[in-house]
Parts: sequence; C-alpha cells; structure tokens
Amino acid sequence: MSHEEYVIDFRRQAVALCSGILDGTINVIAGCHALRSLRWEVEVEQHDEDFFLFAMISSETETLPTGAERDQWAPAALAELEPELQEAIEWALPQAVVACRSVVQRFGPDGSGSGSA
Repeated sequence: MSHEEYVIDFRRQAVALCSGILDGTINVIAGCHALRSLRWEVEVEQHDEDFFLFAMISSETETLPTGAERDQWAPAALAELEPELQEAIEWALPQAVVACRSVVQRFGPDGSGSGSA
C-alpha cells in the first residue's frame, strides 16, 4: 500500500464517521472520539479547524461512556449519567454537524480530496 493509499483509506474512514454522525447512525460523542484518533492519519494541517473541533469535543466528553464501553457500565451508573450525556450531545451535535459536512465535502465519498481547509 502506498502512502497516498494509506491516507485515502483513513480519509474514507473519516468520511464514513462524519456521514454516520450526520445521518444519526453514529453517536456524535463516540464519532468525535474516533475522528480525534484519525486526525494525523488523514494528513490535515496541524490546526485544521474541523479535526481540532473533533478533538475538543472528545476531550470535553471523554469521561462519558459511549460505544462498546457502555456495555461495561452498570445500568444504575448509566442511568445516573444519562442526563449529562444528553446535555453533552445537545452541546456537541450542532458544532460537529458543521465540521462533518466540511470533512465530507473536502474528502468526498472516495477520500481522495485534498484535505485543505
């Protein structure tokens, strides 16, 4: 696999995550955690606004159980955290939607976009 193919593969992953956030099939908090981890693989500028936002949302919500991690939590603990999780989603979603649309537009469905902001 060439370096270009490697980057395109990770950009496709970013587009898939962003598309899932946009259509509601991926929880915005879990999606931002995953997008944060792709930040360097997609080869964007260090201060890329979209990936910086994903990292910021992830950082602000890292203590909340999402994804497969939720399965390891006790139901009572999840119930107690649910209001905080919903509040975090309401805060994060409007911001993430803008950044996700930007990523999808920049990289396109095949991930071969330029990655410039």
